[in-house]
Amino acid sequence: MTENTENSAQKLFKHGIFGALRPEITAQIMEKATPVELNEGDILFKQGDSGSSAYVVESGELDILVDVGFDCVKTASVGKGGLIGEIAVFSNAPRSATVIASGKVRLLRIESSDMMAVVENNPDVARVVIADLGRRLVMVNQPLAFLSVAAQALKQKTFNSEVLNTIIAQAPDLGSFAQSFQEIIGQVQTNNVRDQEMQMATQIQRSVLPRPLKDSMVPYVTLDAFMRPMKEVGGDLYDYFEIDDQHVAVAIADVSGKGVPASLFMMMCRTVLRSVASSGLSVDQCLAHANAILNDGNDLAMFVTTFFGIYNLDTGEFVYCNGGHNRPHIISPSGERRMLKTTGPLVAIIPGARYKSASIMLDPGDLLFMFTDGITEARAASDDLFGDARLCSLLESLAGKTPSEVVAAVVAAVDEFAAGVEQSDDITCLALMRPLNAK
Repeated sequence: MTENTENSAQKLFKHGIFGALRPEITAQIMEKATPVELNEGDILFKQGDSGSSAYVVESGELDILVDVGFDCVKTASVGKGGLIGEIAVFSNAPRSATVIASGKVRLLRIESSDMMAVVENNPDVARVVIADLGRRLVMVNQPLAFLSVAAQALKQKTFNSEVLNTIIAQAPDLGSFAQSFQEIIGQVQTNNVRDQEMQMATQIQRSVLPRPLKDSMVPYVTLDAFMRPMKEVGGDLYDYFEIDDQHVAVAIADVSGKGVPASLFMMMCRTVLRSVASSGLSVDQCLAHANAILNDGNDLAMFVTTFFGIYNLDTGEFVYCNGGHNRPHIISPSGERRMLKTTGPLVAIIPGARYKSASIMLDPGDLLFMFTDGITEARAASDDLFGDARLCSLLESLAGKTPSEVVAAVVAAVDEFAAGVEQSDDITCLALMRPLNAK
Protein backbone atom coordinates (compact mmCIF):
# COMPACT_ATOMS: atom_id res chain seq x y z
CA MET A 1 0.00 0.00 0.00
CA THR A 2 1.50 3.35 -1.02
CA GLU A 3 1.53 6.48 1.08
CA ASN A 4 -0.39 8.34 -1.68
CA THR A 5 -3.20 5.74 -1.61
CA GLU A 6 -3.43 6.01 2.17
CA ASN A 7 -3.57 9.82 1.97
CA SER A 8 -6.26 9.67 -0.76
CA ALA A 9 -8.30 7.29 1.38
CA GLN A 10 -8.05 9.62 4.38
CA LYS A 11 -9.17 12.55 2.22
CA LEU A 12 -12.08 10.65 0.65
CA PHE A 13 -13.36 8.97 3.78
CA LYS A 14 -13.06 11.81 6.25
CA HIS A 15 -16.88 11.93 5.96
CA GLY A 16 -19.27 9.03 6.54
CA ILE A 17 -18.82 5.82 8.49
CA PHE A 18 -15.36 5.14 7.04
CA GLY A 19 -14.11 8.23 8.75
CA ALA A 20 -13.99 6.09 11.91
CA LEU A 21 -11.67 3.50 10.33
CA ARG A 22 -7.90 3.44 10.32
CA PRO A 23 -6.42 4.96 7.14
CA GLU A 24 -4.80 1.66 6.07
CA ILE A 25 -8.21 -0.10 6.09
CA THR A 26 -9.87 2.53 3.96
CA ALA A 27 -6.92 2.34 1.58
CA GLN A 28 -7.49 -1.44 1.26
CA ILE A 29 -11.09 -0.74 0.33
CA MET A 30 -10.02 1.76 -2.31
CA GLU A 31 -7.55 -0.65 -3.88
CA LYS A 32 -10.23 -3.34 -4.29
CA ALA A 33 -12.99 -0.95 -5.43
CA THR A 34 -14.14 -0.35 -9.01
CA PRO A 35 -14.98 3.21 -10.12
CA VAL A 36 -18.56 3.87 -11.23
CA GLU A 37 -19.92 7.09 -12.72
CA LEU A 38 -23.58 8.12 -12.88
CA ASN A 39 -25.32 11.05 -14.53
CA GLU A 40 -28.36 12.83 -13.13
CA GLY A 41 -31.38 10.52 -13.08
CA ASP A 42 -29.36 7.32 -13.52
CA ILE A 43 -30.56 4.46 -11.32
CA LEU A 44 -27.87 2.71 -9.31
CA PHE A 45 -30.21 -0.12 -8.32
CA LYS A 46 -33.92 -0.66 -7.76
CA GLN A 47 -35.86 -1.75 -4.72
CA GLY A 48 -36.21 -5.54 -4.77
CA ASP A 49 -33.11 -6.15 -6.92
CA SER A 50 -30.64 -8.73 -5.69
CA GLY A 51 -27.43 -7.19 -4.42
CA SER A 52 -23.84 -8.36 -4.47
CA SER A 53 -21.97 -5.10 -3.95
CA ALA A 54 -21.83 -2.02 -1.78
CA TYR A 55 -20.98 1.49 -2.93
CA VAL A 56 -19.05 4.37 -1.41
CA VAL A 57 -19.88 7.87 -2.66
CA GLU A 58 -16.72 9.55 -3.90
CA SER A 59 -18.45 12.74 -5.07
CA GLY A 60 -21.95 13.93 -5.72
CA GLU A 61 -25.18 12.89 -4.05
CA LEU A 62 -27.61 9.98 -4.28
CA ASP A 63 -31.35 10.04 -3.49
CA ILE A 64 -32.87 7.08 -1.62
CA LEU A 65 -36.48 6.28 -2.57
CA VAL A 66 -38.77 3.68 -1.01
CA ASP A 67 -41.82 2.33 -2.84
CA VAL A 68 -44.65 2.33 -0.30
CA GLY A 69 -47.20 0.80 -2.66
CA PHE A 70 -48.99 3.91 -3.92
CA ASP A 71 -45.99 6.20 -4.35
CA CYS A 72 -42.19 6.36 -4.19
CA VAL A 73 -41.09 8.39 -1.17
CA LYS A 74 -37.68 10.02 -0.95
CA THR A 75 -36.37 9.01 2.48
CA ALA A 76 -32.81 10.35 2.46
CA SER A 77 -29.84 11.60 0.49
CA VAL A 78 -26.32 10.22 0.72
CA GLY A 79 -23.28 12.33 -0.08
CA LYS A 80 -19.49 12.05 -0.11
CA GLY A 81 -18.12 9.25 2.05
CA GLY A 82 -21.53 7.60 2.46
CA LEU A 83 -21.97 3.85 2.15
CA ILE A 84 -24.85 2.41 0.10
CA GLY A 85 -26.01 -1.20 -0.29
CA GLU A 86 -24.14 -2.74 2.65
CA ILE A 87 -27.27 -4.48 3.99
CA ALA A 88 -27.59 -6.61 0.85
CA VAL A 89 -23.87 -7.47 0.98
CA PHE A 90 -24.02 -8.76 4.56
CA SER A 91 -27.47 -10.39 4.47
CA ASN A 92 -28.08 -11.43 0.82
CA ALA A 93 -31.42 -9.62 1.16
CA PRO A 94 -32.99 -7.79 -1.81
CA ARG A 95 -32.29 -4.09 -2.11
CA SER A 96 -34.52 -2.24 0.37
CA ALA A 97 -34.75 0.97 -1.67
CA THR A 98 -34.20 2.48 -5.10
CA VAL A 99 -31.12 4.70 -5.44
CA ILE A 100 -30.97 7.47 -8.07
CA ALA A 101 -28.25 9.99 -8.86
CA SER A 102 -29.40 13.55 -8.12
CA GLY A 103 -26.59 14.92 -10.28
CA LYS A 104 -23.24 13.70 -11.57
CA VAL A 105 -22.00 11.08 -9.09
CA ARG A 106 -18.75 9.15 -8.76
CA LEU A 107 -18.78 5.93 -6.74
CA LEU A 108 -16.52 3.12 -5.71
CA ARG A 109 -18.12 -0.31 -6.03
CA ILE A 110 -17.02 -2.92 -3.51
CA GLU A 111 -17.90 -6.51 -4.41
CA SER A 112 -19.38 -8.72 -1.72
CA SER A 113 -16.38 -11.06 -1.64
CA ASP A 114 -13.92 -8.16 -1.25
CA MET A 115 -16.06 -6.54 1.42
CA MET A 116 -16.32 -9.76 3.39
CA ALA A 117 -12.55 -10.25 3.11
CA VAL A 118 -11.93 -6.77 4.53
CA VAL A 119 -14.36 -7.48 7.38
CA GLU A 120 -12.75 -10.85 8.19
CA ASN A 121 -9.28 -9.33 8.29
CA ASN A 122 -10.39 -6.15 10.07
CA PRO A 123 -13.14 -6.64 12.67
CA ASP A 124 -13.17 -2.88 13.15
CA VAL A 125 -15.03 -2.57 9.83
CA ALA A 126 -17.88 -4.81 11.04
CA ARG A 127 -18.12 -2.90 14.30
CA VAL A 128 -18.29 0.43 12.49
CA VAL A 129 -20.96 -0.80 10.06
CA ILE A 130 -23.04 -2.31 12.88
CA ALA A 131 -22.67 0.87 14.93
CA ASP A 132 -23.80 2.95 11.98
CA LEU A 133 -26.86 0.74 11.42
CA GLY A 134 -27.66 1.04 15.12
CA ARG A 135 -27.34 4.81 14.90
CA ARG A 136 -29.79 4.84 12.00
CA LEU A 137 -32.32 2.75 13.94
CA VAL A 138 -32.10 5.01 16.97
CA MET A 139 -32.43 8.04 14.74
CA VAL A 140 -35.49 6.62 12.96
CA ASN A 141 -37.52 5.28 15.91
CA GLN A 142 -38.71 8.58 17.38
CA PRO A 143 -39.52 10.21 14.03
CA LEU A 144 -41.48 7.10 13.04
CA ALA A 145 -43.51 7.51 16.22
CA PHE A 146 -44.12 11.13 15.24
CA LEU A 147 -45.13 10.04 11.73
CA SER A 148 -47.54 7.48 13.19
CA VAL A 149 -49.14 10.24 15.26
CA ALA A 150 -49.22 12.47 12.18
CA ALA A 151 -50.95 9.75 10.14
CA GLN A 152 -53.59 9.30 12.84
CA ALA A 153 -54.08 13.05 13.04
CA LEU A 154 -54.47 13.19 9.26
CA LYS A 155 -57.08 10.44 9.42
CA GLN A 156 -58.97 12.41 12.06
CA LYS A 157 -58.48 15.66 10.10
CA THR A 158 -56.54 17.26 13.00
CA PHE A 159 -53.09 17.16 11.40
CA ASN A 160 -50.62 19.94 12.25
CA SER A 161 -47.63 20.29 9.92
CA GLU A 162 -45.48 21.47 12.85
CA VAL A 163 -45.01 17.80 13.78
CA LEU A 164 -42.90 17.37 10.64
CA ASN A 165 -40.76 20.35 11.59
CA THR A 166 -40.12 18.60 14.90
CA ILE A 167 -39.02 15.49 13.02
CA ILE A 168 -36.59 17.46 10.87
CA ALA A 169 -35.16 19.25 13.92
CA GLN A 170 -34.58 15.99 15.80
CA ALA A 171 -33.38 13.96 12.83
CA PRO A 172 -32.00 16.11 9.98
CA ASP A 173 -31.17 13.01 7.92
CA LEU A 174 -34.91 12.33 7.67
CA GLY A 175 -35.63 15.78 6.28
CA SER A 176 -36.24 14.42 2.78
CA PHE A 177 -38.59 11.77 4.14
CA ALA A 178 -40.51 14.33 6.19
CA GLN A 179 -40.72 16.63 3.18
CA SER A 180 -42.06 13.81 0.98
CA PHE A 181 -44.54 12.92 3.69
CA GLN A 182 -45.61 16.58 3.81
CA GLU A 183 -46.17 16.55 0.04
CA ILE A 184 -48.24 13.38 0.27
CA ILE A 185 -50.29 14.91 3.08
CA GLY A 186 -50.83 18.03 1.00
CA GLN A 187 -52.11 15.91 -1.86
CA VAL A 188 -54.33 13.90 0.49
CA GLN A 189 -55.77 17.08 1.98
CA THR A 190 -56.37 18.49 -1.51
CA ASN A 191 -58.08 15.24 -2.51
CA ASN A 192 -60.17 15.38 0.66
CA VAL A 193 -61.40 18.84 -0.28
CA ARG A 194 -62.12 17.64 -3.81
CA ASP A 195 -63.96 14.60 -2.46
CA GLN A 196 -66.09 16.83 -0.25
CA GLU A 197 -66.86 19.08 -3.19
CA MET A 198 -67.74 16.10 -5.38
CA GLN A 199 -69.96 14.64 -2.66
CA MET A 200 -71.76 17.96 -2.51
CA ALA A 201 -72.08 18.00 -6.31
CA THR A 202 -73.49 14.45 -6.19
CA GLN A 203 -76.02 15.49 -3.56
CA ILE A 204 -77.01 18.52 -5.64
CA GLN A 205 -77.47 16.38 -8.75
CA ARG A 206 -79.54 13.82 -6.87
CA SER A 207 -81.61 16.56 -5.28
CA VAL A 208 -82.97 17.57 -8.70
CA LEU A 209 -84.20 14.07 -9.56
CA PRO A 210 -87.99 14.09 -9.97
CA ARG A 211 -90.27 13.43 -7.04
CA PRO A 212 -93.15 10.94 -7.24
CA LEU A 213 -96.26 12.14 -9.05
CA LYS A 214 -99.22 13.07 -6.92
CA ASP A 215 -101.51 10.23 -5.85
CA SER A 216 -104.38 11.27 -8.13
CA MET A 217 -102.25 10.41 -11.18
CA VAL A 218 -101.20 6.94 -10.05
CA PRO A 219 -104.25 5.15 -11.53
CA TYR A 220 -103.35 6.56 -14.95
CA VAL A 221 -99.58 6.18 -15.13
CA THR A 222 -96.79 4.23 -13.43
CA LEU A 223 -93.17 5.39 -13.60
CA ASP A 224 -89.79 4.16 -12.44
CA ALA A 225 -86.23 5.19 -13.27
CA PHE A 226 -82.58 4.49 -12.53
CA MET A 227 -79.41 6.54 -12.97
CA ARG A 228 -75.81 5.65 -12.08
CA PRO A 229 -73.08 8.06 -13.17
CA MET A 230 -69.72 6.72 -14.31
CA LYS A 231 -68.07 9.23 -11.96
CA GLU A 232 -69.41 11.01 -8.89
CA VAL A 233 -71.58 13.12 -11.16
CA GLY A 234 -72.60 12.55 -14.73
CA GLY A 235 -74.18 13.98 -17.85
CA ASP A 236 -77.24 11.74 -18.08
CA LEU A 237 -80.68 13.12 -17.30
CA TYR A 238 -84.08 11.67 -16.65
CA ASP A 239 -87.05 13.72 -15.58
CA TYR A 240 -90.83 13.63 -15.31
CA PHE A 241 -93.18 16.30 -14.06
CA GLU A 242 -96.80 17.38 -14.14
CA ILE A 243 -97.78 19.97 -16.72
CA ASP A 244 -101.39 20.01 -15.55
CA ASP A 245 -103.88 17.56 -14.07
CA GLN A 246 -104.12 15.64 -17.35
CA HIS A 247 -100.60 15.77 -18.78
CA VAL A 248 -97.23 14.49 -17.62
CA ALA A 249 -93.96 15.38 -19.35
CA VAL A 250 -91.09 12.88 -19.48
CA ALA A 251 -87.54 13.36 -20.67
CA ILE A 252 -84.32 11.42 -20.95
CA ALA A 253 -81.09 12.91 -22.26
CA ASP A 254 -77.36 12.29 -22.57
CA VAL A 255 -74.90 15.18 -22.56
CA SER A 256 -71.62 14.88 -24.43
CA GLY A 257 -68.64 14.41 -22.15
CA LYS A 258 -68.35 13.14 -18.61
CA GLY A 259 -67.98 14.43 -15.08
CA VAL A 260 -68.58 17.93 -13.75
CA PRO A 261 -68.85 19.87 -17.07
CA ALA A 262 -71.42 17.37 -18.37
CA SER A 263 -73.36 17.44 -15.10
CA LEU A 264 -73.56 21.25 -15.14
CA PHE A 265 -74.81 21.23 -18.73
CA MET A 266 -77.28 18.49 -17.82
CA MET A 267 -78.75 20.60 -15.01
CA MET A 268 -79.08 23.49 -17.44
CA CYS A 269 -80.92 21.20 -19.89
CA ARG A 270 -83.31 20.09 -17.16
CA THR A 271 -84.07 23.67 -16.16
CA VAL A 272 -84.61 24.76 -19.76
CA LEU A 273 -86.87 21.79 -20.60
CA ARG A 274 -89.03 22.36 -17.54
CA SER A 275 -89.26 26.05 -18.31
CA VAL A 276 -90.33 25.68 -21.96
CA ALA A 277 -92.72 22.81 -21.18
CA SER A 278 -94.55 24.87 -18.57
CA SER A 279 -95.23 27.60 -21.15
CA GLY A 280 -97.80 25.50 -22.98
CA LEU A 281 -95.74 24.90 -26.13
CA SER A 282 -96.04 21.73 -28.20
CA VAL A 283 -93.27 19.13 -27.82
CA ASP A 284 -91.58 20.10 -31.10
CA GLN A 285 -91.67 23.77 -30.10
CA CYS A 286 -90.31 22.86 -26.67
CA LEU A 287 -87.28 21.14 -28.18
CA ALA A 288 -86.74 23.94 -30.71
CA HIS A 289 -86.82 26.56 -27.96
CA ALA A 290 -84.54 24.47 -25.74
CA ASN A 291 -82.13 24.08 -28.64
CA ALA A 292 -82.01 27.84 -29.21
CA ILE A 293 -81.42 28.60 -25.51
CA LEU A 294 -78.71 25.94 -25.07
CA ASN A 295 -76.92 27.01 -28.27
CA ASP A 296 -76.60 30.55 -26.98
CA GLY A 297 -73.21 30.94 -25.26
CA ASN A 298 -72.32 27.26 -25.68
CA ASP A 299 -68.58 28.01 -25.89
CA LEU A 300 -67.62 24.44 -25.01
CA ALA A 301 -69.61 23.14 -27.99
CA MET A 302 -71.39 20.61 -25.82
CA PHE A 303 -74.49 18.88 -27.13
CA VAL A 304 -77.18 16.62 -25.79
CA THR A 305 -79.25 13.78 -27.22
CA THR A 306 -82.79 14.37 -25.99
CA PHE A 307 -86.05 12.43 -25.95
CA PHE A 308 -88.97 14.50 -24.70
CA GLY A 309 -92.65 13.63 -24.60
CA ILE A 310 -95.99 14.55 -23.07
CA TYR A 311 -98.37 11.84 -21.94
CA ASN A 312 -102.14 12.35 -21.79
CA LEU A 313 -103.44 10.56 -18.70
CA ASP A 314 -107.02 10.37 -19.97
CA THR A 315 -106.51 9.10 -23.51
CA GLY A 316 -103.14 7.32 -23.33
CA GLU A 317 -101.80 9.46 -26.18
CA PHE A 318 -98.08 10.09 -26.04
CA VAL A 319 -96.72 12.93 -28.17
CA TYR A 320 -92.95 13.00 -28.40
CA CYS A 321 -89.93 14.49 -30.09
CA ASN A 322 -86.62 12.63 -30.38
CA GLY A 323 -83.55 14.81 -30.84
CA GLY A 324 -80.89 12.28 -31.81
CA HIS A 325 -81.43 10.05 -28.77
CA ASN A 326 -81.51 6.25 -28.54
CA ARG A 327 -84.89 5.08 -29.84
CA PRO A 328 -87.21 4.03 -26.99
CA HIS A 329 -89.13 0.74 -27.00
CA ILE A 330 -92.79 -0.01 -26.41
CA ILE A 331 -93.61 -3.47 -25.04
CA SER A 332 -97.19 -4.71 -25.02
CA PRO A 333 -98.50 -7.17 -22.39
CA SER A 334 -98.35 -9.91 -25.06
CA GLY A 335 -94.63 -9.31 -25.69
CA GLU A 336 -94.95 -7.39 -28.94
CA ARG A 337 -92.20 -4.79 -29.15
CA ARG A 338 -91.86 -1.74 -31.35
CA MET A 339 -89.48 1.23 -31.43
CA LEU A 340 -90.18 4.93 -31.64
CA LYS A 341 -88.48 6.93 -34.36
CA THR A 342 -86.01 9.78 -34.35
CA THR A 343 -87.65 13.08 -35.30
CA GLY A 344 -84.85 15.64 -35.19
CA PRO A 345 -81.15 16.39 -34.71
CA LEU A 346 -79.10 16.59 -31.52
CA VAL A 347 -79.89 19.49 -29.23
CA ALA A 348 -77.48 22.43 -28.76
CA ILE A 349 -75.44 21.70 -31.86
CA ILE A 350 -77.37 23.31 -34.75
CA PRO A 351 -78.72 26.84 -34.20
CA GLY A 352 -82.22 27.17 -35.59
CA ALA A 353 -82.71 23.40 -35.92
CA ARG A 354 -86.28 22.26 -36.56
CA TYR A 355 -87.93 19.33 -34.83
CA LYS A 356 -90.99 17.27 -35.71
CA SER A 357 -93.31 15.62 -33.26
CA ALA A 358 -94.86 12.17 -33.49
CA SER A 359 -97.75 10.58 -31.63
CA ILE A 360 -98.57 7.07 -30.42
CA MET A 361 -101.35 5.58 -28.31
CA LEU A 362 -100.42 3.56 -25.25
CA ASP A 363 -102.99 0.84 -24.63
CA PRO A 364 -103.56 -0.42 -21.10
CA GLY A 365 -100.55 -2.54 -20.09
CA ASP A 366 -98.21 -0.99 -22.65
CA LEU A 367 -94.80 0.01 -21.30
CA LEU A 368 -92.52 2.67 -22.75
CA PHE A 369 -88.83 2.03 -22.02
CA MET A 370 -86.34 4.89 -22.48
CA PHE A 371 -82.58 4.58 -21.92
CA THR A 372 -79.15 6.06 -22.59
CA ASP A 373 -76.32 4.42 -24.51
CA GLY A 374 -74.54 3.50 -21.27
CA ILE A 375 -76.80 0.42 -21.30
CA THR A 376 -76.28 -0.81 -24.86
CA GLU A 377 -72.59 0.14 -24.84
CA ALA A 378 -71.78 -1.56 -21.53
CA ARG A 379 -68.68 -3.65 -22.17
CA ALA A 380 -67.95 -7.17 -20.95
CA ALA A 381 -64.56 -8.57 -20.02
CA SER A 382 -64.49 -10.17 -23.49
CA ASP A 383 -64.78 -6.64 -24.94
CA ASP A 384 -68.26 -7.43 -26.34
CA LEU A 385 -70.98 -4.80 -26.02
CA PHE A 386 -74.34 -5.43 -24.34
CA GLY A 387 -75.86 -4.22 -27.59
CA ASP A 388 -79.32 -3.47 -28.97
CA ALA A 389 -80.17 -7.08 -29.82
CA ARG A 390 -79.57 -8.25 -26.24
CA LEU A 391 -81.68 -5.37 -24.90
CA CYS A 392 -84.53 -6.09 -27.32
CA SER A 393 -84.61 -9.76 -26.36
CA LEU A 394 -84.55 -8.91 -22.68
CA LEU A 395 -87.40 -6.39 -22.97
CA GLU A 396 -89.56 -8.87 -24.85
CA SER A 397 -89.05 -11.38 -22.04
CA LEU A 398 -90.23 -8.76 -19.52
CA ALA A 399 -93.67 -8.25 -21.11
CA GLY A 400 -96.34 -7.60 -18.51
CA LYS A 401 -93.84 -6.57 -15.82
CA THR A 402 -94.18 -3.29 -13.94
CA PRO A 403 -91.83 -0.35 -14.65
CA SER A 404 -89.89 -1.01 -11.43
CA GLU A 405 -89.48 -4.69 -12.34
CA VAL A 406 -88.34 -3.85 -15.88
CA VAL A 407 -85.85 -1.22 -14.73
CA ALA A 408 -84.41 -3.52 -12.07
CA ALA A 409 -84.11 -6.43 -14.52
CA VAL A 410 -82.35 -4.35 -17.19
CA VAL A 411 -79.86 -2.88 -14.72
CA ALA A 412 -79.18 -6.33 -13.23
CA ALA A 413 -78.62 -7.81 -16.70
CA VAL A 414 -76.17 -5.02 -17.63
CA ASP A 415 -74.27 -5.41 -14.35
CA GLU A 416 -74.02 -9.17 -14.78
CA PHE A 417 -72.85 -8.78 -18.39
CA ALA A 418 -70.19 -6.21 -17.46
CA ALA A 419 -69.11 -7.86 -14.22
CA GLY A 420 -65.47 -7.15 -13.40
CA VAL A 421 -65.20 -4.29 -15.92
CA GLU A 422 -65.07 -0.68 -14.80
CA GLN A 423 -68.17 1.27 -15.83
CA SER A 424 -67.28 3.40 -18.85
CA ASP A 425 -70.39 5.55 -19.21
CA ASP A 426 -73.36 6.84 -17.25
CA ILE A 427 -76.22 4.33 -17.10
CA THR A 428 -79.78 5.65 -17.10
CA CYS A 429 -83.23 4.28 -17.92
CA LEU A 430 -86.83 5.35 -17.46
CA ALA A 431 -89.97 3.25 -17.82
CA LEU A 432 -93.54 4.52 -18.15
CA MET A 433 -96.61 2.27 -18.20
CA ARG A 434 -100.29 2.82 -18.78
CA PRO A 435 -101.79 0.50 -16.14
CA LEU A 436 -104.06 -2.32 -17.27
CA ASN A 437 -106.86 -0.89 -15.19
CA ALA A 438 -106.34 2.67 -16.42
CA LYS A 439 -109.62 4.54 -16.42
